[in-house]
Amino acid sequence: MATQKYEEQLLLLNSLFLSTQEAIDYLGVSKQCFHSLVARGKIQKIRKGSAVLYYADEISERKRQQPWLRQKYGPIQEG
Repeated sequence: MATQKYEEQLLLLNSLFLSTQEAIDYLGVSKQCFHSLVARGKIQKIRKGSAVLYYADEISERKRQQPWLRQKYGPIQEG
């Protein structure tokens, strides 16, 4: 019974939040670019102890806006 409850909670957690690597992979950007977006406040992070998570809907919205942002500002220049 408890196992089913934990599995349901994990499914809910996975539907609402992404880890750093999941967000980077989903957006298709470099770690440096992603951390720059976070540092500039373009993506909000959530801390719970040592865990850092990102809102899945915010990452999805950023992904949706990427083509427009790249057209407006050009591709991200990586060093």
